[in-house]
Amino acid sequence: MKAIIMAGGEGSRLRPLTCGIPKPMVPVLTEPAIKHIIEHLKKYGIKDIGVTLFYLPYKIKNYLQGEYGNSIRYYIEEKPLGTAGSVKNASDFIDETFVVMSGDVITDIDLKSAYEFHKSKCSKATLVLVKVDIPLEYGVVITDTDGKIEKFLEKPSWGEVFSDTVNTGIYIIEPEVLKNIPENNIFDFSKDLFPYLLKNHIPMYGYITKNYWCDIGNSMQYLQSHFDILKGNIDLGFNKNLYTGENTSISSSAKLVKPVYIGDCVTICENAVIGPNAIIGNGCIIKQGSSIKNSILWDNVKIGPNNELRGCVICNGVKTEKNVRIFENAVLGENSFIKAYSEIKTNVKIWPDKIIDSGIVVNKNVVWGSGIRNLIFGARGIKGVFNEDLTPEYLVSLGEVIGNIFSGNIAIGHDGTNISRYLSDCIVRGMLFAGAEVLYADYALLPALRYIVRKNHYKAGVYIRNEEEDNLRILIMDENGCEIDRGLEKIIENKFMLSDYKRASSDSLKPIKNININKDYTDFLLREKPRNIYGIKVKFMDEITKEVFDFINKNSNMVLITAGNNYDVGIKLSRDGEYIKLYDDTGSIFDDDELNYLRLLIENEYGDRNFVIPFNSSKFLYEMSEAFDFKTVSSKLSYNDKMKKMLEMEGEIPKTNSQFNLSFDGINFSLKLFDYIENKKKKLSEIRKEIPQSVKLNKLVKCDWKDKGLIIKKFYQDSKNTIADFLDGIRFDLGDSWVLIVPDPELAACRLYVEASSKEKAKNLINEYEQTIKKILAEK
Repeated sequence: MKAIIMAGGEGSRLRPLTCGIPKPMVPVLTEPAIKHIIEHLKKYGIKDIGVTLFYLPYKIKNYLQGEYGNSIRYYIEEKPLGTAGSVKNASDFIDETFVVMSGDVITDIDLKSAYEFHKSKCSKATLVLVKVDIPLEYGVVITDTDGKIEKFLEKPSWGEVFSDTVNTGIYIIEPEVLKNIPENNIFDFSKDLFPYLLKNHIPMYGYITKNYWCDIGNSMQYLQSHFDILKGNIDLGFNKNLYTGENTSISSSAKLVKPVYIGDCVTICENAVIGPNAIIGNGCIIKQGSSIKNSILWDNVKIGPNNELRGCVICNGVKTEKNVRIFENAVLGENSFIKAYSEIKTNVKIWPDKIIDSGIVVNKNVVWGSGIRNLIFGARGIKGVFNEDLTPEYLVSLGEVIGNIFSGNIAIGHDGTNISRYLSDCIVRGMLFAGAEVLYADYALLPALRYIVRKNHYKAGVYIRNEEEDNLRILIMDENGCEIDRGLEKIIENKFMLSDYKRASSDSLKPIKNININKDYTDFLLREKPRNIYGIKVKFMDEITKEVFDFINKNSNMVLITAGNNYDVGIKLSRDGEYIKLYDDTGSIFDDDELNYLRLLIENEYGDRNFVIPFNSSKFLYEMSEAFDFKTVSSKLSYNDKMKKMLEMEGEIPKTNSQFNLSFDGINFSLKLFDYIENKKKKLSEIRKEIPQSVKLNKLVKCDWKDKGLIIKKFYQDSKNTIADFLDGIRFDLGDSWVLIVPDPELAACRLYVEASSKEKAKNLINEYEQTIKKILAEK
């Protein structure tokens, strides 16, 4: 008798076990399932074996050639042909009675007895059948008392369960049956061929076996097959309660609770508890105090200290840190990394190469993106890539958390791009599920949303903007229109990680309220000087800026005059209206310090003579503030800290000439600047020449996340004999120069800021401090 092994399936129900390998290559006791099938065939003297392949065919072929040389024939389908069609594809090999077996079953069926039954009945096709308690997932086969097949029911409902005998996918067939299978077409045994044979009265029988059979079609069945092997329900060479491979190191204080299978080159450290029903693959390391029960570890898995694994499957190369807990029917895909104190809940599937950050409770599958990170907030709000970091599930959950934390009205808007609109829709749904009252502004300018939140005393605001292709940022603001502080960010992070939020009952759900905030905002902008601006020539430096001002024009009577290449002011705004790039009449662009100088001038002319100076600002801003007799406050580099301090100095009533609005509203700043230039009758280039000159440089120096604190600590220890400030990072005052070292909140890096009297000196300082950082890292 010859054999055909069907090994073309994708194994989609087994994912993520089969994300990178075909289903027949899934390991069973550290060896691929297909190898156990081949060894079973050889036990009955069947050496002529063909394998049909479709999904990742060369992974199977290369493995089998390495194990068995050229003794096996391979038949690769160019397109899916179905089970019977794939066997027909190997018809040149089949010239005698043959057995068909799936490459993804675990069985010890007595093939000799099945063959003898087949021949004794003069059957053309004999199906091997087994009795199961719940046959809904299988093809039910009904036979008469002689074993002759009378009826097929493919995956019946409970109302169709007329028999407990199901099709195992193992068949013994005479070669002439193949003529009933069409060439190069999709054709299945159970759906097409067998009903055809039955209809045409071609003899078919069912051989009922009491031998072991298990289809490893999903992770539960996969786990169960291993437990059955360990219990001795099937003989795959494991005939002891305990098996340990070669070159294995087991601590004397570790405890092995039989039955246990341990592969080669395994290290089990002190006080670990392994078993019962534990399969540890080759090259695994189990750190001290970890407990593994009813679980399968593939090869080269590294389990950290004090882990608890219960009823799970861990694929190749997975690594966990300390105090991780993984529960029943959870599956971790290859090379995933679970950081300390995380918890993977029951039935959760984590796709390969994902990172789960510290302290996260994962209660749903992780398929897209690079994983689940606990630090969802960065330098400003939440930044991520569409459908990788920012998946629909993530966004809805975020909306639910926001809706739980801010009880009351929540306004939400976006920058008008389709991708931002999609994100806002997902967050809105989450907030609604939490029972929040959502005020939907749709496309709106960010300064407008800030203003309306503050004016109407809303509890919170949310704004989504598309900063570059598929990279988006979600900003969350408090009742003052100020971006939330780190304390509130932490609360959101914790609730998000632990899924610690409530959902509203159906009778407490609130409808979405659509609001138009743009008219209120433009009235606010122009109320102090509601007139057309004709006195200066303005050039919009890109289409987005023109669109933003057109947007304002639609809600007001304002007209801005633009004029070719001859202009007094050139402006370039971000789509959301917040950022501004400013060009003088010579085309020179203003840097951040120079923009703040202009804000100082406007404040000095119209404002309250209060000014917040960011920690990385040029010295001349302090000097000019002092000359203007301003009250000044230093702020950290974070947007929240700058906003918070500006609002504290501004007071409760929003003002267009406040530093807050001049700094975080590019449109407002533009209008105030136009007024200032008109009143002073000065060109921007002339004002720019009055700014004290110095050279500022900054540089990103890469380091590991864990080394950021070490770098600041070392600089702090070395600051004893130097004048230094510690508001945000550490800044050294070097007389006419200064250097600031501050960890980057979003990148694995530190930032260096330098100001000096000359470019050469600034470069030298940057290089000197960069080398100091590298030396600290080299000596750690």
